[in-house]
Amino acid sequence: MKEIAENVWHIDTLGYVNAYVWRWEEGLTLIDTGLPWQGKHILKAIEGAGFKVGDIREIIITHADFDHYGGLRVIREATGARVYVHAIEAMFFKGRWRRWPNLRHPLGVLYLPLHTLLMLTLFRIPRLNPDLLVVDGEELDNGLSVLHTPGHTPGHIALFGKERGVLFTGDALVNWRGKLSLPPAMFTPQPDILKQSIRKLARLRGVEVAAPGHGSVIREKAGEAIRAFAKKVAPPPKRRPRKAPTREGVPRQPKAKPTSKSG
Repeated sequence: MKEIAENVWHIDTLGYVNAYVWRWEEGLTLIDTGLPWQGKHILKAIEGAGFKVGDIREIIITHADFDHYGGLRVIREATGARVYVHAIEAMFFKGRWRRWPNLRHPLGVLYLPLHTLLMLTLFRIPRLNPDLLVVDGEELDNGLSVLHTPGHTPGHIALFGKERGVLFTGDALVNWRGKLSLPPAMFTPQPDILKQSIRKLARLRGVEVAAPGHGSVIREKAGEAIRAFAKKVAPPPKRRPRKAPTREGVPRQPKAKPTSKSG
């Protein structure tokens, strides 16, 4: 594990996906759990950093994608940790909803048969009743604030530790090869809503470190980088100029021109 801020670590040995450890007075909070076969790897990484498995008191899942909930069952059984998800995203873990690719995207349509097979076998969402259903704006006891950032999934969340200046973005945005980008379009059913979420993250102040679900961690001036990215990919919608109200059959009167005063 690599420390990216005070009492915050990046489990950087999982390949293309990230998981993070947040330390607070009661123990450790694990943010995301990697792929289905990476649960034991995550536990070993935490032990290798000098902690005990029992130190993991909470597991927060940013969203219901197999590369973020994959190790959940193994880690929960080993630690007895409480599991937190957004109240909307809980519908996946309760088996009431299924995760779909973006069927408005050609690649999403092509991927659908394989996606269906994988979600019924290797990437099956673990059935569980989360210990806490979080909502937008909630302040957790561990010092993290919950930000509902839908678009990639309906109950996707980011987490902000204001005192430490660390923002965990999940897949609201990713940082491939040092360049911020959107998550894959074929896996993002609501791209317009995602842009609203990106603007929401850009409005945060005090973000020094950005810890994305994929790609490298931004260690300095992360807030500035996110604002520049939002300006590029998610500019505020243009507002139409307001028109003076008129009644039917009554023409709008022209504005009076100012008259110059003669000396």
